[in-house]
Amino acid sequence: MKYINIIKKTMIIILAVSLAIAAAACKNEPDDPHFNIIYYNIDNEPVTLDPQIANDAGARLVILNIFEGLVRLDKNNDPAPGAAMSWDISTDKMMYTFTLRNNLKWNDGSELTAEDFVYGIKRSLSPETASPTASTLFAIKNAEKFNNGEASEDALGIFSIGNNKLMIQLEYPDSDFLSVLATPPAMPCSEKFFKSSTGQYGRRDDKIISNGAFYVRENGWEHGEYIYIRRNEQYTGENEVIPAGVNITIGKNYDNVCAAVASGTIDCGSISSSETELAKSSGLWLTSFGDTIWGLSFNTQKDPMKSLKLRQALLSSLDRNYILKTIPDGCNKTEYIIPSSAETDGKKYRTLAGDIKFVPSDEPGKLLKEALTEAGLASVPAITILCPNDEASQSIVNNTIETWNKLTNGYFNKEPVSMSELRDRITDGNFEAAIAPLTIQGETPLSTLEMFDSSSDYNAAALHDSNYDKRIVQVRKNLSSDNVGAAVEAEKYLCDNAVFFPLYTENRFYASASNVENIIFHPYGAEADFISAKKILDD
Repeated sequence: MKYINIIKKTMIIILAVSLAIAAAACKNEPDDPHFNIIYYNIDNEPVTLDPQIANDAGARLVILNIFEGLVRLDKNNDPAPGAAMSWDISTDKMMYTFTLRNNLKWNDGSELTAEDFVYGIKRSLSPETASPTASTLFAIKNAEKFNNGEASEDALGIFSIGNNKLMIQLEYPDSDFLSVLATPPAMPCSEKFFKSSTGQYGRRDDKIISNGAFYVRENGWEHGEYIYIRRNEQYTGENEVIPAGVNITIGKNYDNVCAAVASGTIDCGSISSSETELAKSSGLWLTSFGDTIWGLSFNTQKDPMKSLKLRQALLSSLDRNYILKTIPDGCNKTEYIIPSSAETDGKKYRTLAGDIKFVPSDEPGKLLKEALTEAGLASVPAITILCPNDEASQSIVNNTIETWNKLTNGYFNKEPVSMSELRDRITDGNFEAAIAPLTIQGETPLSTLEMFDSSSDYNAAALHDSNYDKRIVQVRKNLSSDNVGAAVEAEKYLCDNAVFFPLYTENRFYASASNVENIIFHPYGAEADFISAKKILDD
């Protein structure tokens, strides 16, 4: 009997201790930021999470949270130590030497070395990879030649020294090069893991290996539904990883993003300019970037817009003040292809370059006649203008069509479409004219100019012009605050050839819940960094 009582007392003590531990856990867990899960939504399913070939916004967001380059971008969008704890730059700015952190590992515990960065960059530049972002690395010696099949891999200016050091030699100085090393194509790649993935690398959660603050958890990618990323316990960066993870839903397309954030369905999200007042009244935090330029764009590869004189005639007939009587909320009129925010070596490009814009002809009617004669046409054929399906954009197109109908005695059509269809049709070249967005991917003028290069993945004018491409090569090699001449020539070429007529700049807005802190939003398509995100829970 005494033995039974002892057992009962022991069980009661064990139960009491267990309940106390559970109660303490329940009490302390919500207050511990390490238990935080951040909720986010991306519009479209990433095609792949392979950094060397991914190029859509959703993929970039995930990649920049599950991978880390030699460099990462801090909250001010400046280069900061990433996988490399330090670097040296030669006096001529042509040689970069990086020293990696000690004990770098992939999320599976395997060793990460300098050779993984070399292999990743070589994959991006290899013509076999066909990376759409390879050109961002063309400052590396012989990179462009290797990408074009004109040089061997051994000729590339990148090599490792032991396990924790690598050197990168440039073809020409690039003031933006450190920032480039924080982007997806410069991420490391384990050659062994890549080859073992048998063509599925980056396409399933079990075919991804990460070195960043997070990793895609097991069974964490349900295609079309969600991607769940969790804190990488192998991560050894300078910054502590605060949240336990991020639950990223795919394509939920909330009718009211502000309401979704305010209700806690998601913790932050991209909102339109028309939602900003609602976001403020709901007590949400707002972050904005003016990195998108909207303009009237012509498909230079498609009749009748192949005709330079026709494009010049149409643009010369426009009264900017008339067609822009209404513009979308939160936007500002502009006449420049390269935005006022563009900088080189810390100096404003517009101040250095001066006033470069389309100069209209005094005789658009004469240009029109010459264009028709050259094309052997009696009149301008029916032309359709694509535009976003919103009131302000349609107003701009209506005013433009009214002007062009008077000039040509022809007939122009308006076709409002969703944003996703607009971008897809421009990317595919399936348009004649469009109110098109240019979402800039970097702060230098080159970032804008490269969008019209023949190799650009999103070329708003379908421009394939070797003369322009040669100008881009010169911009890459010579751009500095002391030498913007090549950039000026390239911008002037776009204006003179009437391929894109800038209309207004648009701010991109992110709204965050009032109880969520330290999400770092980056301009130029780098999306959100969740490494320091912290959710303050109610008592």
